[in-house]
Amino acid sequence: MTTEADYLLKQGISQYQTSQFEAALQSWQQALSLYQASIDLRRQGAALGNLGAAYQALGNLPQAIACFQEHLSVAQQIQDRLGEGKALLNLANCYRALGDAPRAIEYQQQRLAIVQAIGDRQGSAQTLLNLGTSYYSLGDYTKAIACFKDCLVIARGLEDLKSEGQVLRSLRLAYVASGDLTGAIEYQQQQISLARELLVGATDDFARIVKMVGLNPTKDFAEANLSGINLSGAAFRGADLHGANFSGANLSVADLSRADLKHAILSGADLTFTNLSRANLSGAHLADASLSNANLRDADLRGANLSSADLRCLLPRANLSGANLSGANLCSAYLASANLSGADLSGAGMSQADLSGANLSSANLQTADLSRAELNNAKVENARFGGANGLSEEMKRDLQLSGAIFET
Repeated sequence: MTTEADYLLKQGISQYQTSQFEAALQSWQQALSLYQASIDLRRQGAALGNLGAAYQALGNLPQAIACFQEHLSVAQQIQDRLGEGKALLNLANCYRALGDAPRAIEYQQQRLAIVQAIGDRQGSAQTLLNLGTSYYSLGDYTKAIACFKDCLVIARGLEDLKSEGQVLRSLRLAYVASGDLTGAIEYQQQQISLARELLVGATDDFARIVKMVGLNPTKDFAEANLSGINLSGAAFRGADLHGANFSGANLSVADLSRADLKHAILSGADLTFTNLSRANLSGAHLADASLSNANLRDADLRGANLSSADLRCLLPRANLSGANLSGANLCSAYLASANLSGADLSGAGMSQADLSGANLSSANLQTADLSRAELNNAKVENARFGGANGLSEEMKRDLQLSGAIFET
């Protein structure tokens, strides 16, 4: 009889794992009847716990609670502390799903006492996180923060990085809800530090790591220090990254379209094949950055520092007014209709660059290499071309007639 019941118990587990909840329910009901007939209380408890899980999966919470209550009674009768803890966890989860936070807290506190007594650190961390979440839902942020802090200590002791990230996020949200923005920023920075630690030298998926530590890549990296790490292929579309430090980072093939990178530091960063279309890079530091084959279509680069950067890329209609492009490599760059007014292009390599329709008024192009560059319909009023290379005498005359200055 027991052998048949054990078989039915295992069969139900396989069925449950493949989402066959009705079939699992039937298997476990049969197993429970057989265990009851043989007066095997320990296995009765296991079957009752599984039955509760099946009812819960089917959305029948009242019946699930009845099974978990029976499991709790059996576990207490035979002094099965582990079984008792599992039953309390399941009851707490059911009441939390029903929106009854006080009842959930009651069972979570009972479970916490058990897991702490038996030295179950993983169970203690899980229970403290659940308990803190319940207090948070009631608006009791002081108790929620206390639970989250205790959980954080355990998670770090276990070197459980996923749990650590989740708890840091919970602490940040609790501090925001309590109105303590200083505390919230502190835990956000700890999240970022954890993500940075995991990303340094990593070949793992950026999105997975960021999600694991509870960060939102579109909101949580403003003014963050992400220098020198591998972010190849990362998705930052529309992200708020103002003031972030990406110096020396690998952002090749990343999606930074429409991202706000105002005053961001990207000096020495690898941005090859990166999508920066319509990104806000005004005032950004991109000195020595590699942007070859990047897409900077319609990007805002006003006042950006792009000195000695590799800009052999797409820059149509980009706003580079007042930008520092001295010594930059713009060979074969596509700058049609770009705004380069007041930009410093001294010593820039611009051979074969397409500057048709570009605004170069008041720009400094002294000693720039403009051999075979396309300047058709470019606005050059007060632009300084002294010492520029690659311009024929005829081109110089045409540019002068349009207001260009050639005195050194």
